Amino acid sequence: KSFMLVVTSLGIAVTEETMNSISRTDSYSSNESICSEARLHRIWNRWKRRIPALKKVQETYLSIPPRLRIAFIIVWVLWKLCTTIFFLYLLFNMHRHITGASASASSNGQLQSLSADEEPTTRVLYIITTLSEFNTGLRRTIKGQDRLVETLIPVMVNGVESMIVPPFNYQVDVFLICAYELKPEREQLIRDSLPLGVGLQVWDDAAPLGYDNRNSKDKLIPNTRALARQHRYVIKDKFFHYDMFLAFEDDMVIKADHVDHFMAMSADIDRLRESAPTELPDVPETFDDPGKMKFFGDMTKGQLDRAVPGFIRVEVLLNDTVHSGQRNPLPIPLDFEFDDAGTRHIEPEICCHVNMPQSPRTPQSPPADDVIIWESNVKAFTLRELPTASNYVNWTVVMLGPGKREKEAEKIGGYWSGRQGFFGDEKRPTGGPPDLIAQQGGWMATQTQIARMNDGLCMGSFLPPFDPPSYYSDGQESMNVEFWSGSYQFFTGVKSGCNMQRLMSIHPDHFSKHLIYHVANNKQKQLARERMVRADHLFAQLNSVQKMAQTEKEKILQKKSK
Repeated sequence: KSFMLVVTSLGIAVTEETMNSISRTDSYSSNESICSEARLHRIWNRWKRRIPALKKVQETYLSIPPRLRIAFIIVWVLWKLCTTIFFLYLLFNMHRHITGASASASSNGQLQSLSADEEPTTRVLYIITTLSEFNTGLRRTIKGQDRLVETLIPVMVNGVESMIVPPFNYQVDVFLICAYELKPEREQLIRDSLPLGVGLQVWDDAAPLGYDNRNSKDKLIPNTRALARQHRYVIKDKFFHYDMFLAFEDDMVIKADHVDHFMAMSADIDRLRESAPTELPDVPETFDDPGKMKFFGDMTKGQLDRAVPGFIRVEVLLNDTVHSGQRNPLPIPLDFEFDDAGTRHIEPEICCHVNMPQSPRTPQSPPADDVIIWESNVKAFTLRELPTASNYVNWTVVMLGPGKREKEAEKIGGYWSGRQGFFGDEKRPTGGPPDLIAQQGGWMATQTQIARMNDGLCMGSFLPPFDPPSYYSDGQESMNVEFWSGSYQFFTGVKSGCNMQRLMSIHPDHFSKHLIYHVANNKQKQLARERMVRADHLFAQLNSVQKMAQTEKEKILQKKSK
């Protein structure tokens, strides 16, 4: 604007001088010329009154000898043009180095394409949903604690930093969904904490409006319960720009090892599914008698179509004398001797070693014995030997979840931990009992897995719109937090559920990659001590069950060979 203003003023100045010259040399000018000159004078004087700087510009221009004025204008215009181009070049480079390609992707909704000499990388969208900026004191949290600074930011940074470095080198963007209004200075804290090249988008005040059915059905209020649904809209919007989607609560530590293992195990399951038959003579399998359940051998495409890697939430004991682990483990032997692997324990550094200086109450490097599970135990699990593919999906743990509305031909059986009578007359648990289902505090899936679930594996749509008859009130009615963010819809047969069958690798190199850290560490304060199962004990008990299953398999094969 200043450039155009100066050029206009110079032009007016030239016109004024020219008109003065014409007036001096031509005394016989017509009345029309005189009127034109007067009109130009009035316009110029009006602009000079409005913008005092124009008078100085005119004086500077008239002080230059007439022969040099054209050259001056040309040089001045070129100088302005060069400085403008140089400034734009610096601005472009600054933007590229500070925000990187990922930030460009997160702000524009698109990812930059790789050049021919660059290696393709996995594009990860990490979605974090947060309800409170400060802890309220509920669920044995510390009232007033800065949850954003002490929990959300370090959880996010620990995860992202592990993903963007070798050997993973993921291209990561973060999408933050807040129930509260995030102030600019607080958002800047988050941006400053992220590594270079990691994009960030924020959706604050994101809780949808719903009717206050408890107090006034005509009143609209923020439905914080449905906040957990909002990540589905983000995924639909960003679906074609990422290969991998992570959607977790703000206190769940998700590291690159988790993501890498999930993708590797998923790839092996996909290879099995592609080569699997559509029908088998012993499918549907027998489930009435746990002693006759199939636990090895071929599987159909329908069974493998719903198989996905699963996770178990864990915490770290803060004070073993006040809140201790389970005193009386279930009666299955602890066996830490693994075939071809020697003595092994869980690896807490994968899930639970964190760098959280903002949260001094969080243990930084807990030992294996302090890692606990409160939402499952060995009674919940069966073991299945999948058709040979790799050590990711050889002997696997079949987790609870599917049950209701599951097709008989798609159910996956296994060797139940109570098959040898360790639990007396107790029946094998099915479905999703809260103390055994191993809620995950979130979920992850590849783009392909989400497409398959949304296109027919789920009884209701996995991505919006959430329409009747599967949903009411756009998914806000009767859908709790666990349905959306706890991944109940993902792996159970509730209404609109997907009945995806979660599997965990029992291989000692990989089992720990199925454990994800709940850094709030508050469940140990809320629940009974006997619910606090040491993860290392579960690992050893599953090893015992696998050896039992292996022995039983050999007996069955010998009997068939006779």
